[in-house]
Amino acid sequence: MQEYEFVRIPAARTRAGFRYDVDYQNEIRVRAAAGWTFVQAITFESESHPHLDLVFTRKVAK
Repeated sequence: MQEYEFVRIPAARTRAGFRYDVDYQNEIRVRAAAGWTFVQAITFESESHPHLDLVFTRKVAK
């Protein structure tokens, strides 16, 4: 069985595009060190509060 974890990274709109409030690459490294596998990044750019959701999975310990 798998378990999933979702990490929300807030973003800010700028003239050049989007700026994330947290270093998402570091978040992926931290979760990987804890045994999580990165699955996907989902962007929510058109929301009133834009953000990026990172999806992680790992096997459930029995």
